[in-house]
Amino acid sequence: MTISLNTDQYHLMNKLNITTSRMRDYSDKSVDEIINAEAESGNTVAKDYGRKLFGNVDELIETFQLSDPSNKYNILNQMSAEQREKVLELLDDEDMVIGLNFFTQEKLEQMLGKVSVAESAGVALEAFSLPQIIAMMPEEELEQFFMSSDIPKESFTAQLKNLDPELLIQLAEGITGKAADQSDASKLIHQISSLPDKQFKEIMASLDGEIQQSVIYQMANEDKNVLLHFSNQAYTDMVANLQKPDMVKSMIALDSESLQRMTKQLPEDLFSIVATQIDTRQFAQLLIDRCPDLLEKFTSMANSSTSH
Repeated sequence: MTISLNTDQYHLMNKLNITTSRMRDYSDKSVDEIINAEAESGNTVAKDYGRKLFGNVDELIETFQLSDPSNKYNILNQMSAEQREKVLELLDDEDMVIGLNFFTQEKLEQMLGKVSVAESAGVALEAFSLPQIIAMMPEEELEQFFMSSDIPKESFTAQLKNLDPELLIQLAEGITGKAADQSDASKLIHQISSLPDKQFKEIMASLDGEIQQSVIYQMANEDKNVLLHFSNQAYTDMVANLQKPDMVKSMIALDSESLQRMTKQLPEDLFSIVATQIDTRQFAQLLIDRCPDLLEKFTSMANSSTSH
């Protein structure tokens, strides 16, 4: 099977010692067809060139113009699923993110919903500021956060001294049901901190959203891992409200493995378009090292002629 590529025929002419006038006869021929014809005519250089060509990265790049995306595309379209996996491992994250534009927004949302919370939180942080994320967090997520058994009460009470005085007073009055002593913040903090864990968390979970958000912001501002206590769905819903280009752009925060899993779901022709962004030298080396059967398609005609 011959793969049609745009090749540097001038370079080939020099390598095979072909005259300009003779090269004109090959204007519509592929590289393997030229090598085949020259080998049949007794050109001893041509008999060995096909074999040498596919053992040298620079020679392969120059002759087959592998920097030309259309050439890469044609080769990629001939690859097996296993060979495509090897290409996928060499793609940059930025290139795979561009490829996500081929998916519908619904599909993007579905795929994002399957990544880890750490990744979905990272995507949200790529799209929004921390205050925006906390402001968009659903009420039920805030409630579950304060009720979480994974977060000790001390993590919350440590933030009380940083609360706006008015919010601290609201918190104290919400807990005691009485007017708070506005002149003694330390007394208010002690009063709140001394509550049993369960009672403290229940009260925090039922407080006004402004207080909850203020505490969470302070905690997350000190340690972004605090955001891992919210659900993947919460972050996915935030990002899904963006316009598709902005949603795709924010997905640069995903791990390479997740981007590879997503890119692998593209139809073969669209995968090939994305994969043309692969580094040219890496691509050439991959063809030499891992795709000998594919390269054989380039030289099948030449090899058959020299074997008789």
